[in-house]
Amino acid sequence: MKSMNAFILAVAALALSAQSGAAATTQVSPSDIPITLFYHGVPVEIKGQAAPGEDVMIKVTPSEQKEFHLKYKGKAAGIFWMKLGTLVFKNLPSTYLLASSGPVDKVAAQAEREAESLGFTALQKKAEITAEKGAMPAGDWFAQFLDFKKKEKLYAVQEGAVKVNADGSYQLTLAWPFQAPPGTYKVETITAKDGHVTGRSEAAITVELTGVVAQLSKMSSDNRAMYGILSILVAIAAGFGVGMIFKKGGGSH
Repeated sequence: MKSMNAFILAVAALALSAQSGAAATTQVSPSDIPITLFYHGVPVEIKGQAAPGEDVMIKVTPSEQKEFHLKYKGKAAGIFWMKLGTLVFKNLPSTYLLASSGPVDKVAAQAEREAESLGFTALQKKAEITAEKGAMPAGDWFAQFLDFKKKEKLYAVQEGAVKVNADGSYQLTLAWPFQAPPGTYKVETITAKDGHVTGRSEAAITVELTGVVAQLSKMSSDNRAMYGILSILVAIAAGFGVGMIFKKGGGSH
């Protein structure tokens, strides 16, 4: 009898696991993005399988998270605008791309959004912003940080962009921003039903400097004078767009 009860419990657990969306899958193409001389971002196809009837959210963030040290401006002696100090931003990714099959506040309940960092409001709750030295200056610094990241195309929320079919298969075409620095990015698929998270799956995207761009990026550290001369020549040949690419060589997450 005990063995029969154990068997029934095991079957029930497997059934609950299947219903919870544990079988969600994620595929990314391309998963490797080379930064070449004429690179200007690429379309990334993200697709996979969820359980029928589930909503799907896809979140892309760097695999490693680092703090930011950003300078802020203000009036010195109430007259001149100048850099007054540095603010430290913690618990915020350098890149945050979120897409969903519907309005995020409808797809996931507030507690779920905060736990999974779904949406800008959830990000703000986890953010730590302090002054590097002295007292914290007045101002809505998260709003300014968010505005800055949006203008860089590195922060975006696209509600309704994920297309989910009747069988639970889903797809998203993501315009990968060329401003995103080299590194490894985590692609998280989070499924939900009735406002609650039911499952998840992960994939990765690797962005890497290649060829001439990689050589010039290395030269920018090893031989600044030669780098300056060559970067001007290459920028002219590439239509002045390569300067943004070189900048990524020293970017951080």
